[in-house]
Amino acid sequence: MQQQNKVTGVVLAGGLARRMNNQDKGLVLYRDKAMITYALNAMKAVADSVFINANRNLDQYKQFGYPVISDQTNTFDGPLAGVLSTMMHADTDIICVMPCDSPLIKAVHLLKLIQAIDDTVDIAVAFDGERIQPVFFALKSSLQQSLQNYLNQGDRKIDLWQEQHHLIKVDFSQQTEIFLNINTLSELQALESKAIENNIEITDAGLAFSKTASVIDENGNSREVELVGERALTIYVDKQEIVTLMTMGTHPELLTLGYLKNQSFFDHITEIEVVQVDWQTEAVAVVTNQKNSDFSEQMQQRTVTTGCGQGTVFGRLMDKLKNISVPQLIIKKSTIYALLDSLKAHNEVYKKAGAVHGCALCTEDKIDFFVEDVGRHNAVDSIAGHMWLNGISGDNKIFYTTGRLTSEMVIKVAQMGIPILLSRSGATQMGLDMAKQSGVTLISRAKGKHFIVLNGAKNIQFDK
Repeated sequence: MQQQNKVTGVVLAGGLARRMNNQDKGLVLYRDKAMITYALNAMKAVADSVFINANRNLDQYKQFGYPVISDQTNTFDGPLAGVLSTMMHADTDIICVMPCDSPLIKAVHLLKLIQAIDDTVDIAVAFDGERIQPVFFALKSSLQQSLQNYLNQGDRKIDLWQEQHHLIKVDFSQQTEIFLNINTLSELQALESKAIENNIEITDAGLAFSKTASVIDENGNSREVELVGERALTIYVDKQEIVTLMTMGTHPELLTLGYLKNQSFFDHITEIEVVQVDWQTEAVAVVTNQKNSDFSEQMQQRTVTTGCGQGTVFGRLMDKLKNISVPQLIIKKSTIYALLDSLKAHNEVYKKAGAVHGCALCTEDKIDFFVEDVGRHNAVDSIAGHMWLNGISGDNKIFYTTGRLTSEMVIKVAQMGIPILLSRSGATQMGLDMAKQSGVTLISRAKGKHFIVLNGAKNIQFDK
């Protein structure tokens, strides 16, 4: 995954793991794979080159196919010693760091850290809402001498060194569970047990949102700009071709799950066993536990919608809302204002490259999950996939979109069980009709201190 500045990634596996009976944590199996495998899969998607920092079992680590580097000393001096060794080998301006024992970290989380580095920021470190997570960070390689001096003084605490520089805390307060790290065998067993409840074999093949291109501006000057990536992704379910979507590709697995859920191909996540994305073939293979699956009935009736890139809804459009009545949720006007203010910090792709829509899953004025894609229906489906995969109820949620409030948008939000739909754009008549039928509170033209309630005004508290 190429960034505007090239990136070197390092997965830290150089510790003694005393609380795990001195087992090498990176090589301990989680869901039948060495724990470091999950970190490497996330890192390789965002870094141009990847190193493994290890001080034991070097030959075993080399079998993963990445260069293995050790600390400069044999005294196990902690994470910063591994970072320093990486700096000595890196030929890029930015380095991204994560440990080997956090299998829930995905490429999209690391990308968020990398994108926070700019001319005014030396280090971008993860922040969970209460404290920093110091071993998840991106930094400039120009800090090598500073780190060398710090270690030469006998200092080891990673956060104290980070705080000596221009530091930014990157907010992950709505995703604190991703920083779970495995320090003991009992913690590993607990995570294994939780994973069995939703035992889908799923890839992590998210792509970078953009690529740079050389252009000529109105003054005849050459400069670099960012263009949104767009890839074809064909969904196959049990070897049956379903549809080809055009997408940025940042959340292909979630997009696939959400699309299949919203199109009523499946009712339960337990019906799905494998979701495997392969960008070389521009395809995603979904394997189910159904015998002789046949989706011809769902695909016989199609409605071409106004969704970006010509969305297609399978089945009768109005049938989608049969027996759906979303719960009612009261929201204050001040909460809407606060949420709109929080959303200003997002829309990262739009700010840099344009050409995308954004959607967010929110709880009151907090943003739980934000997605941008070339089509608003893709962003909606990715959030639906996130909710489906993680068993998240929509009862107390608010859905925000930058796109029009069309019938398709309202139908999908109603299917997700979300009571409030908020947009900075306008609505269609059929979108309003669908909202009235399903009970979705519909709010349009929401920007700054202005909004219009099209349906569900009784659910708005007009406080001052």
